[in-house]
Order: sequence, then C-alpha cells, then structure tokens
Amino acid sequence: MAAQDSDSDPAAEFRRNESWLFDTTSGAYVRKTAVALLTLVVFAFVLFPLYWMVVTAFKTTAEIQQIPPTVFPNDFSLEGFRLVVESSIQAGGYTSLFANLFGWQASSAIDIDILSLVLNSLKVAVGAGAIALVLGTAASYVLSRRDFVGKNALMSIFLASLMFPGTAIMVPEWELVSALGLFNTHLVLILIYGAMTAPFVVWLMKGFFDDFPDSIIEASRIDQCSSIETFWYVIVPMARNSLIASFIFAFLLAWNELVFALTLLDNSRYTVPPGLLTFVQGFNTQWNVVAAASIIISLPVLLGLAYIQRYFVQGLTGGAIKG
Repeated sequence: MAAQDSDSDPAAEFRRNESWLFDTTSGAYVRKTAVALLTLVVFAFVLFPLYWMVVTAFKTTAEIQQIPPTVFPNDFSLEGFRLVVESSIQAGGYTSLFANLFGWQASSAIDIDILSLVLNSLKVAVGAGAIALVLGTAASYVLSRRDFVGKNALMSIFLASLMFPGTAIMVPEWELVSALGLFNTHLVLILIYGAMTAPFVVWLMKGFFDDFPDSIIEASRIDQCSSIETFWYVIVPMARNSLIASFIFAFLLAWNELVFALTLLDNSRYTVPPGLLTFVQGFNTQWNVVAAASIIISLPVLLGLAYIQRYFVQGLTGGAIKG
C-alpha cells in the first residue's frame, strides 16, 4: 500500500529527500538573505563608480584632495559645472555673445567645447548605427531565408569577428585610412564602427528572421509583392523592436569607443571619449570638472535610452512576433 501511495504521489520521493535549505522556513530565510546580500554587493560594485562621479562633481577642488576622502560633499559646490560651461562658451567663441546678453564674462583656463564633442559623437554614432543596421539587416535576411554554399562558414566568420579586439587591427586600419586619405575625418569612424557592429546585427536579426512566420511571407507573395517589397513593407515594420535593439547597440559602441577616435582624429574633431580625456591634465587635473563634464555629456544619452529601453529589451528577447 505504501509503495502504491509513493507511485501515485509525485512529491513522495521529494519529501523523503527533503533539504533543510529548501524545505524549511529557516532555510527559506537563509536563501532570501543570501540572495539579497549578493544583489546588494553587485549593485554596489556597479553603481558606486557612478555615485562617486556624481558626488565628485559637487565637491570643491580642496575637498577632493582631502585624505581620507569624503563620501558626501561637505561643501556643496557647482564649481565644476561652472568651469565646464565657461570652457564651452570660450572654446565655442560665444564669449562676447554671453557678455552682451547676460553680462557674463566667461574666462576659463580650460579650452574645451562640450557641445562640439557631443555633436561630433552624435554624428558618428548615428551614422555608424545606420550603416550597421542597413548592412546587418539585409545580410541577416538573406542568411535566414536563402540556402547557399558556405552559409555556415560565413556565419562563423561573423561570429569570430566579434571576438577580436579593435586594437588587434589598428595597424592595418591605419594603413588603409592613410591610403584612402580619410585621416582626421568623422567618416572613417562611421565606417569602422559600422563594420565592427554589423556582425552583431547579423546574428541578432537572423534569430528574428528565423522565427518569422512563413505564412506572412506567403500571404505577401499572394498579394504579388516582390521580395524587396515584402522585406520593406511587411517584415521591417514587424521587426521594429529588434531593429531598435540593434541600432542602440551600434550607437552605444560608437559613442563610447576611445582607441580609434583618439588615434585617427586630432583635437579639433574629437568625439566625447577622447574629448573627456583632454580634461585629465596630469597632476593639475580638476576632477570635479571631469566629473561635471561626464554628467553633462551623459544626460542626453541617458534620457534618450530611458525612453526607448523597452524596445531594446523586447528586441533582444525576440522582437514583436509572439507565438
């Protein structure tokens, strides 16, 4: 009888082998506490550098140099932000305009135009994202919907290209850029960043196209749509979330990349990463200015990503097709 009860009750075997950690109230408290502590450690590791940047931006230079450092500003100061704004006004040639309109005579020992850095980065990042999106989406559609010799090898090459660090190809890239006469142009960064992120777009979008219902494509063919019309008017609108996710990835890589921008551009055409690096001036670095500039530059991107982040998450988890 006991054997029959064991066979009919799927939980009987589990009860005979119950664990204190998973099957008791005290064990549940231990598990929840451990998970909470681990989560707290991870959040502290990830968020503390951001917190430190923010509090540094609101400290005075004297307080930053204190030992031991203060965790929260004792003397709340906007000195860093003031110096960044004055630097941008002076470097951008708006000193006389602000003096006439507001009576504000901007004078700064730092000569860096934040607005110019942001505009340069936006131009490069949007261009690179567009190139990666167009080339990667077209290639992934063909790889998903067509069979040809070398298809698997080509996909492996795309995957392998993502594993190489950018610095590994710096020398040949330099030779190519010099031969084409593209040194110190934003176009060269757009092309390089677009090529670097296109393989990721191929892999992301191919997963979407592989799961795309054949019935929708067949319906468009019945309506006498060509392959290009089917792709542009039917598939692309339904792939919106995955396309946005791909663009965000390419945009962020281009926005944050330092090595190529520092090597292939001079001061007048710097993007954000090498531009921020110029604020670091050895032993005379004003870290409140560096932190304030980082916050000012990051805010537009953070606000934009906060608005479209739901598309990014949905795109990475499968796009708009359900079922």
